[in-house]
Amino acid sequence: MAEIGKPHRRTVLGAALGASLAAAGTGKLAAKPQEPRVYQLLGKSEPTQQSNLKRRAANDYRNSMLRFGGQLSSPIEQLFHASTLPEHQQFDVLVVGSGYGASISAARLAARLAPGKRLAIVERGREWVPGEFDDTFRGIYQQARNQLTGPKKRTVVNPLGLHNVIMSDEINVWTGNGLGGGSLINAGIALIPDADVFSVFKWPRALRSRRVLDPYFLRVAAALNLSRTPCNQTPKVVSRRCAADRLHPYRGFFDLSPIGVMYDERYLDAFSRNPQEMIQRPCTLCGDCITGCNVGAKNTLAMNFLPLARSRGSEIYTQVEVRSIEKIDGLYKVDLVFFDDRDCGVVRRYTSVWSKMVVLGAGSPGSAGILMKSQPKGLCLSTALGQRWSCNGDGLGFIINKKGCSKIGGVGALDDRQDDIGPTVQTSLHYQHRPRLEDRMLIQDAAIPRAATNLFKVLLQDAQLTRSGVMLGMGHDGSAGRITLEKGSVVMRWPGLKQAPFRKAMWAEFQRVAQASGGEYKRLKLFGDNLVSVHPLGGCALADDPIEGVVNADGQVFDGTRGGFADAAGRPAVHHGLYVVDGSIIPSSLGCNPLMTISALAERIAEGILANPAHRDLFVPLATMAKK
Repeated sequence: MAEIGKPHRRTVLGAALGASLAAAGTGKLAAKPQEPRVYQLLGKSEPTQQSNLKRRAANDYRNSMLRFGGQLSSPIEQLFHASTLPEHQQFDVLVVGSGYGASISAARLAARLAPGKRLAIVERGREWVPGEFDDTFRGIYQQARNQLTGPKKRTVVNPLGLHNVIMSDEINVWTGNGLGGGSLINAGIALIPDADVFSVFKWPRALRSRRVLDPYFLRVAAALNLSRTPCNQTPKVVSRRCAADRLHPYRGFFDLSPIGVMYDERYLDAFSRNPQEMIQRPCTLCGDCITGCNVGAKNTLAMNFLPLARSRGSEIYTQVEVRSIEKIDGLYKVDLVFFDDRDCGVVRRYTSVWSKMVVLGAGSPGSAGILMKSQPKGLCLSTALGQRWSCNGDGLGFIINKKGCSKIGGVGALDDRQDDIGPTVQTSLHYQHRPRLEDRMLIQDAAIPRAATNLFKVLLQDAQLTRSGVMLGMGHDGSAGRITLEKGSVVMRWPGLKQAPFRKAMWAEFQRVAQASGGEYKRLKLFGDNLVSVHPLGGCALADDPIEGVVNADGQVFDGTRGGFADAAGRPAVHHGLYVVDGSIIPSSLGCNPLMTISALAERIAEGILANPAHRDLFVPLATMAKK
């Protein structure tokens, strides 16, 4: 048996998981006599389900939704009724997903939709209300969409779970599942990649200069109401700034990163409403961004682009998953399943709808998976489907035994909390000074959400989480991963990833940051040595032709018939009316948080759709809108 002072990693993890589950269920820790040291470190964790902050956030959201009948989601009966109409009378535009690419596309297209035309969003997950996100370990574990362990670890056990964790042999991917997609559980950091990303890697010719996207970056930043962390706001900001001074004193290395959080009331009116008429409140610095904001301060897509789309006439159907797409006589037949949880359990109800246009925004690997499942139904696609998949060079490291205080343990939406933890991420260290793009990286700080604090108190041997730190890395991984479909499930394959050079380089930099922070680097292997990515990219890569990618620079899906070329001149054919607008189209790693790049590309693609003469019957010309 391992020593009590330094128990074996598996013993610690097992004990921590069990104790965390017990704490979440009862508010007390289940002690085991044989491991007193482990349980002594766990502390107590009281549920916050009844806090005034959480009640206020839920009431704010529902009051904001009164203009839509009490919620963003449309009655599901309307979708089933539409499926009974003649094919050409069902939908004109169907947007799949509700992440950044999908929500932005829906909002922009709905603004110009011609009278009598219908646009609908279908989202696989449920509509989540701020103030009602689980903030205990047991709750988070139960909200996992897929089985996390054992031989059936990819099996969907909770189709409406918030946390979509896909386990593969070399890599595990964590994305959001709900109305708002990844914005519900991301850190909300809005960074723009190095200009070299677009020129060095294989992007389409039309996008090989970052200047092409600059107007769209500005448009997105304005819509997301971005803020910057005040200097020295929290202990973890101070700690990372001091480490940065010791590492690289040059200008631009340390950054108080732009973030989609309401730090104050600068974007709110006298009634606490944001520009999209959603009631929000200033951030309480609780540290729980990545398990769902229970204060109403985070600028998720449910606070901006989705209500914008709804106010412009979009229909939004939640708990609806797209199974496949079939192209028939110029229309798209979309097979759907509705996860009906109105009675006990979840019942699957199947239907199909037709649409003139389909805009895929199911994320990576979601959109690639839908297209793969559509191939047996005759949808001819590029042979590059599933290739050029990237984990965005993600890495995770920890600092232990730090000198000085850096509070990183989330406290949740408590009414009487004492500590300022901050949003999950507040700072970035930029390694842009390195000559080779492949060697550049980004390292960010992070808070541990309240639901996981008991677990990490044990794993980091830090009873208060005041002598530890988190390092979130992003870099350039070569995009050598591949998405496959195995027994009906999407799986990521990447032989050799565990010992890839970019990982070793990041571990070395983690070591230097830990030392500059006055602590020691600790590499936790919670899932063996699998890389864990929260920024999956690619699988439907942008390219100039179907040999290199799946969609063109305008987001149109290549038609793989006859090799994907329409004529002897070699001009690529496309499936007219079929687009992809999410992170799956990004053909390379970005080396930074991808939400701004995904959003800018979606803005550009939506603009192209509206300007395309082939769709003139669906949208009102800009000149006509200006006259109105």
